[in-house]
Amino acid sequence: MKNPVPKSELNPVPQRPFFSSSVNAIKLTSLLCVTFLLQGLAGCATNPVTGKSELSIVSEAWELKTGAQQYLPARQSQGGDYVADPAVQAYVQEVGNKVAAVSERSLPYEFSVINDSTPNAWALPGGKIAINRGLLTELDSEAELAAVLVHEVVHAAAKHSAKSVQRAVLLQAAVAATGVAAADSDYSGVAVIGASAGAALLSSKYGRDAERESDLYGMNYMSRAGYDPQGAVDLQRTFVDLKDSQQPDFLQGLFASHPPSQERLQANRIHVANLPAGGIQGRQRYRDVMQRLTQTKPGYKAYDEAKQALSDNRTKAARRLVNQAIDIEPNEGHFFALLGDIEAQENKLGAADTAFDQAIALNPNFFYPLLRSGVVNEKRGRTSKAKRHLNRSLELLQTAQAYGALGAIAEREGNTQEAEELYAKAATDGGATGQAALTSLVTLRSKERPESVVDLRWGTDTDGTLVIEATNTTPRSLQVIDLQVRLIDGQGNRRSYNQRITILSPNQTRRLATGLQAGPNQVQVVVTGIQRVLGG
Repeated sequence: MKNPVPKSELNPVPQRPFFSSSVNAIKLTSLLCVTFLLQGLAGCATNPVTGKSELSIVSEAWELKTGAQQYLPARQSQGGDYVADPAVQAYVQEVGNKVAAVSERSLPYEFSVINDSTPNAWALPGGKIAINRGLLTELDSEAELAAVLVHEVVHAAAKHSAKSVQRAVLLQAAVAATGVAAADSDYSGVAVIGASAGAALLSSKYGRDAERESDLYGMNYMSRAGYDPQGAVDLQRTFVDLKDSQQPDFLQGLFASHPPSQERLQANRIHVANLPAGGIQGRQRYRDVMQRLTQTKPGYKAYDEAKQALSDNRTKAARRLVNQAIDIEPNEGHFFALLGDIEAQENKLGAADTAFDQAIALNPNFFYPLLRSGVVNEKRGRTSKAKRHLNRSLELLQTAQAYGALGAIAEREGNTQEAEELYAKAATDGGATGQAALTSLVTLRSKERPESVVDLRWGTDTDGTLVIEATNTTPRSLQVIDLQVRLIDGQGNRRSYNQRITILSPNQTRRLATGLQAGPNQVQVVVTGIQRVLGG
């Protein structure tokens, strides 16, 4: 048996990662941030709402920047803005401005209505606040609306989200100090990327102290803004009743981050007794503004059922339900986007494109119909429209599907560098779409630069024959790797020999005994082709 060639005797080719993930960079950045914070940036500051002195390691500049950056992707990934009745958005902004105006902290407050049936409301740092369509239809007065919005105003003004970040940073510092390793978007299955910070902030639960502060100071704000703070007590009582009855919509929405309790309700009752009685209730005005939203609620219920039916491959039921929804509210773009999905699932791409165009016309600032139109038109070979809609969708929300489709277009157009960059962005998604993009990226590099995906080393065995080591640097299996061995003697004469490796698994290294006498010859080994890349 021949002795293996020692590594030191092989011609070295530096190993290089095929795909540079941002994970290590993120970890390094986080560690640096922790280091800097612990080196003296942390300090005490007075909470503008409570007046208490608190540890502060997150600056106001960070709050404002984070809120501004994450507000649009957070809204987009949850259904976009509700625009079928613009009066609803204007009304919510008006009420929000009233309660925000009496806050001790001046922030660039914004209030948006999210087009989603789940009863929910949330606040990002810097005063960026949203309330879902599904919660608006459960309220009964302007005072109750003010109670919901002011609760979120206090969360923003009192830096409750920032405190969550502080706790995470300090925990990470403790983890880093002890050397313990920690374990490492949501619309219709779309592979959302680039919105993780906002998603993490919205999914974190507030502590009991934060909820108590938002309840009590929120009632103070309501009273100062001219609203009856009893509306907040009535609202909390309703939430407790809904929680006790195990209402699924509320359990997965508002209650997930703002859990109600009898303790909070009793504290609110005691506090409101110490505030001036009276103030705006606004029941009739609220009902007037919400009239269309209330009347069209059955349409949204049919739409939600249609989405589930399509997910279950019951396309006939989905089509019937979405047409019911369109009959009830013909100005809702979501309904036409779902109709487009139904047409696309039945491979009626022309009809799907028409439906997506209707959805875009009704709401040109929602990413989903733009994305789906782009994907459909890419399949139809309508490149110009596909690129226009896909790029616009990326301005609203980054998705792996959009990057992957644009990568396919760039590859067909011969723009290989651009295609690689787009596939690489899509591949940052860990799901099926990202995996498909990663396969496309490996395939493209294998065609254009096969030497970039296989590292080669070579040397001579004890009998003087050439041995080649080939390493697959990619996370995909490579099938039929063709190599060319070039031997150049002292007189400059060149002889070429073809060699083949049947398959290389991801990151696998194989040795190939060529039987060629290398002797004193100069040796070159190159990859001349890779016939197939096997998907993950």
